[in-house]
Amino acid sequence: MQSGISVSSELQNAFQAFTADDSQFALPVTITSESLQPKPAIPFSGSFYSSVPTLQSVLEPKTPIFLIIRHSPGTLVALTYIPSNAGVRAKTLFAATRSTLARELGSEKFTTTVFATEEEEIVAEQAWRERDLEGNGSPQAGYEREELMDDKERELDAVRRAEEEARHGTAGRDVGTGGTLGRVSGYATGGSVDMPMPVDEDIKSSLRSIQDGQLVQLSIDVRSETVKLASADSSVAPSAVASKLSDSSPRYSFYHYPGSDVVVFIYTCPSSSSIKEKMLYASTRRMAIRLGELEGIKVDKKIEGSSPDEITESRLQEEVSPPQDEAAPKRGFARPKRPGR
Repeated sequence: MQSGISVSSELQNAFQAFTADDSQFALPVTITSESLQPKPAIPFSGSFYSSVPTLQSVLEPKTPIFLIIRHSPGTLVALTYIPSNAGVRAKTLFAATRSTLARELGSEKFTTTVFATEEEEIVAEQAWRERDLEGNGSPQAGYEREELMDDKERELDAVRRAEEEARHGTAGRDVGTGGTLGRVSGYATGGSVDMPMPVDEDIKSSLRSIQDGQLVQLSIDVRSETVKLASADSSVAPSAVASKLSDSSPRYSFYHYPGSDVVVFIYTCPSSSSIKEKMLYASTRRMAIRLGELEGIKVDKKIEGSSPDEITESRLQEEVSPPQDEAAPKRGFARPKRPGR
């Protein structure tokens, strides 16, 4: 889906100036008069993480916006913010234009793309730290999460752990997610692998045998905090993926793109999802990807969406087979570009 919107000469000039000045933190971009136009750049106020809250100044509760963010010298993030309560036309216009922004400015210049529907996903330091942990793929990365919690979060986390231990007895603890450990056998040669929550056995066989055109969806039972197999559909065309995804509950999905060896990880979290669902799914995305990897799946692309409708055929195609002059590798969670959402 394309919107017909293009990058203006003003934005081209502003982007060139922005990339040349490492003191600039973010370049907001909006759509005006059928073109992408720049807004005044936001300077760093210290480190990357300490500068994140300054983005609040350009966020409005019902107005989408693009943000080009300098994570570090030479590392740019293309962020699309489409508030859940924005108008339908605005949502559609910005969603259809996000790939245009990166393509016309130079896809190779962006290391990661991010999609957000809530301000907290943009201005919260913890949200960015978790993205960075996802991106580096370190098995130790999850252990830093508790250090990022404030006192209230630690208190609530402790209550939840206590409730779990009261029901099931003292259990191992994964400080990466603050929960009890499920023990998943058979993932490693001669042993087992710790997961932050129990995983149903049928997930393993479905992931292990994923075929061309197959869509395997995982869900979390919120009451039991167990990862379950939601569905495993075969011969799913890219145009039909959205229709297979839930529009009321989050999903982790693995899609083997037809006619290729590419497996796309899709994370969808509808805005109508409960707060607990959002928290659980957001904190265990890395675990879901790890489940696939343990079954031999190489996750080539990752995308996010707040609605199944955002996982379009064209978006999947852009991820899997970008034009030759745009095929520079991107890293991290394409949100959505990814990339998810």
